[in-house]
Amino acid sequence: MMAFFLLLWLLSTSSKATLEGIAEYFTPTTGVRDGLGIGFKGGAADALQGIQKSDMGEPGVVTGTTQMGVSPENPEKQAPTPAEEEDNLFAQGATAITQAFSREKALQPYQENIRVQETPEGLKIDIMDSDKYGMFEPASATLTEHGQLILGKMAMILKRMPTYMAIDGHTDASPLETGQGDYTNWELSSDRAQSARRYLVKTGMEPERPKRVTGLADKQLLAPNEPRNPRNRRITLTMLRGSHILIPDAAVPEMAKPSAPVPAPVPTKAVAPAADAATH
Repeated sequence: MMAFFLLLWLLSTSSKATLEGIAEYFTPTTGVRDGLGIGFKGGAADALQGIQKSDMGEPGVVTGTTQMGVSPENPEKQAPTPAEEEDNLFAQGATAITQAFSREKALQPYQENIRVQETPEGLKIDIMDSDKYGMFEPASATLTEHGQLILGKMAMILKRMPTYMAIDGHTDASPLETGQGDYTNWELSSDRAQSARRYLVKTGMEPERPKRVTGLADKQLLAPNEPRNPRNRRITLTMLRGSHILIPDAAVPEMAKPSAPVPAPVPTKAVAPAADAATH
């Protein structure tokens, strides 16, 4: 009872500033930024004095924990996915092919005979005929010297890519005239695909590498508006996505290096246009 009267006496004799200090002492110290409770005098803590603050928002409770350990230099950077790694592999393979045919003197004349592109199926390489150079003898599955040179270089580059391969043969839309009624563009395109497969294996490609060898006749023309365009006559090599082959020395294709000088190719002689078989 005596303590209660003593408290009343102190309150009645204390100044207004003293009373505010006592009230501040008993104020809860919840971490409210820019509000009472942080700092002895209320308001912002001493450590925050001089820091510009926005007065547009309401005071908020300070929450969260301090991150422990070493922070990564780039937390947003993640390891590449298998699909991204495959895209990088195909991009480097395409670069190796284009550089080989642009830098090597023996291959430079054939730059128009090669087309490389990435597709949903994989890295697609078209080896096409042109007005100057044919990959096969007319109406035959026999490779010319030009076709052998190109396929030999492809074998050197593509065998370093750890993926299976598909080989497709194509003809133009000219009717085949061989004297054999049952030998059509279907048979010719299939035989040319098999001829390309055999030569790739002969020049270093693994026999188990080709996963599909197909003849498509004239059903997938490269120039559909020009059904007899020589570019329609081609062999397509496709390095297949998601079909990795276990090869001990498989690696990312190296950039093509200049090879020993080889005599420049001699253009094939034009064949009389009267013979339709010469266009195949």
